[in-house]
Amino acid sequence: MFKPLLCASVIIMAIGATSQVVADDRLTLPTESPDLEYTARILDGDYADSITKPEEVLGHPVGYHQIATPDDIYTLFLNWHEQSDRLTLVEYARSHEGRPLYVAFISSPNNLARLDEFKSRAQQLANPSGLSDAQVNELISNMPATAWMAYSIHGNETSGADAAVAAAYHLIADQSAETDALLDDMIVMVDPMMNPDGRARFAKSLEQFRGTAPNVDDQSLLHRGYWPSGRVNHYLFDLNRDFFYLTQPETRGRVAMINDWYPQLMIDAHEMLSQDTFLMGPPREPINTHVPMKVREWSDRFAEEQAAAFDARGWRYYTGEWFENLYTGYSSYSEYRGSIHILYEQSRMAEDGVRRPEGTVQTYAESVHHQYVSTLANLESLAKHSDQIYLDFVDARREALSPRGPYGNRSYVILPTANDSRLAQFVDKLRAQDIDVYVATDDISVRNATKQSGEVLSRFEIPAGSVVVPNRQAEGRLVSAILEFDASISDEVLRGERNAILRGEESLMYDTTAWNMTMMYGLEAVMVPEHIDSDLSAYQVAEVVENNLADGIAWVVDGADDLSLAFAARLMERGVEVRASDVASEFGDQQFNAGSIMVTVTDNPDRDVKEAIELTANELGLTVSTINTGFGQGDLPEWGGSHFPLLERPQIVMLSFSGSNPNAVGSTWFAIDSVLGIRHSQLDIQSVGYADLRRYNVVIVPPTWGAALSDSTIASLEAFMRQGGTVISLGNSSA
Repeated sequence: MFKPLLCASVIIMAIGATSQVVADDRLTLPTESPDLEYTARILDGDYADSITKPEEVLGHPVGYHQIATPDDIYTLFLNWHEQSDRLTLVEYARSHEGRPLYVAFISSPNNLARLDEFKSRAQQLANPSGLSDAQVNELISNMPATAWMAYSIHGNETSGADAAVAAAYHLIADQSAETDALLDDMIVMVDPMMNPDGRARFAKSLEQFRGTAPNVDDQSLLHRGYWPSGRVNHYLFDLNRDFFYLTQPETRGRVAMINDWYPQLMIDAHEMLSQDTFLMGPPREPINTHVPMKVREWSDRFAEEQAAAFDARGWRYYTGEWFENLYTGYSSYSEYRGSIHILYEQSRMAEDGVRRPEGTVQTYAESVHHQYVSTLANLESLAKHSDQIYLDFVDARREALSPRGPYGNRSYVILPTANDSRLAQFVDKLRAQDIDVYVATDDISVRNATKQSGEVLSRFEIPAGSVVVPNRQAEGRLVSAILEFDASISDEVLRGERNAILRGEESLMYDTTAWNMTMMYGLEAVMVPEHIDSDLSAYQVAEVVENNLADGIAWVVDGADDLSLAFAARLMERGVEVRASDVASEFGDQQFNAGSIMVTVTDNPDRDVKEAIELTANELGLTVSTINTGFGQGDLPEWGGSHFPLLERPQIVMLSFSGSNPNAVGSTWFAIDSVLGIRHSQLDIQSVGYADLRRYNVVIVPPTWGAALSDSTIASLEAFMRQGGTVISLGNSSA
């Protein structure tokens, strides 16, 4: 990959002075501190010459001077896959921009030849119902330790991925007896670059703002990047909030592989504010009550041993403080499945390092070294304690399966809905986490059912067709963590939160304090204080709909389904005229909800629309009804009245960039692009006054960070609305 290196012919012109830059070198200023040069060696071992050294691809030792770009990382891992019998590379997903996501399985050649066997053993331990203690001990005695080591899910938090390069190289190339012994008893799964699209974006910004002299000012664009930064993926999603929502391809592929293996250890390497030091686990309260107690205890043990590795080198660090563990949507979701999860948060250094308050400079190489040493320290801890961790894992799974355990007598029930695609999407998220899901085959009478509002119903009839999720199952902890209506927080934590607020301090809660998947999906649900195991059948994924339309005067998709909107949008993109009902209707013996989408022969006289309807409905999995009469039964409307208006094809522009909230822009962009399937444009929010808005009939205005909309932007939007345009504003832009 091309890297912009300064060549000898480049002359830097300044008022009254010139200086020449030597090829492949950065200008060294006499005023710079000598501690810009990091003298410690990150990689220190007896390495095999047959394995490509990182510097042979990077042009410098790993972590020194510049970050490894996505192409650099791909090149190294693909080379190692060919060169080393200790590494097998597996692609688990493709990003929106087409970049592969790999996990490198690193172990002894003998273990790599038995990966399928070990994965099967892990799955048996994870589902211990029916296993005797002797069988459990036999499985553990023949099972290597397993670790999933994941880096740089936020693409502008770069040191983690460079440390992954260093760690993988060390494990496959080091010829010491210690490394041989480690790999004989362990499978290390290195996920080196969790967000390649974001890292590529940030790497490009580094190229654009890299100067002739090292820049240690953490306020400069070199360190901060520009909108939307590399934190997020192509559609500007924060992938570290997606581990059970599973909206993005990177997450779906990653979670599927993690869940297959039930790794004993999962680390997640991040960066934080540049003037900070290094945060490691364990977290402070509030900690989610469904995290197994033994997992919490092991987190403490691993932290002590990781801290000892830092102490030996005189490196500053801390645990807890701002890091709590209540929300379940991070990579820490794995804790509820039994993994020990450890977060790294390294102060962000970009490439050149950052001037510290005490006047020293912390270099990028030092940041990479911290992540690398943490990686090896955690692997060494796992090697020492693996057998006992497996035993504790099985005990926690047995507790979740026990009738006398905390999840023994509880079931979650999602009531029937005509919104088939929404329910299917919800159930798909559960099944992706190996959660057992059933359907009620008959009405079931229960007592003391709790509604989402908290109201308790002394008697309740569960209708046939309801989705039932018994809490008594191997994944019972995760079931409660994502489905319970109220997350439990101790009185002590709540008092601390109240006192902090009264003192004008920040909340104790880092991210979010309330979530519930049934509420998020708008699905009515109840919690029943009993284990429901009769009048149930296993949930079956509906067969893919293949419409083969008969002739008629019109075709209708029912409006109860969310995807009816996408059906209308995609048909209009294909040039089909479409109507939508604003009330319920009935034609012949077919009943339709308000919002149903209708395509008529009359509106499309010059084309056979059946092919477009079939194609669109089939790609969305929707059922199309053919109608041969437009007469409404009783007082219900006829098809030619005012209740079936013709839709206008949306011509959408969304304002973005320059201070707009990237998360809101990204989720809106993703919905329009990938769900609805409508072509649209994005426009710099600062350039609205120069744009011809007459090309559009809808303007979407996202929330902004800090600054309000300018007077000229507001004036342009007012003129657009006076001319008949629609403005959709979100968040603080509405005010």
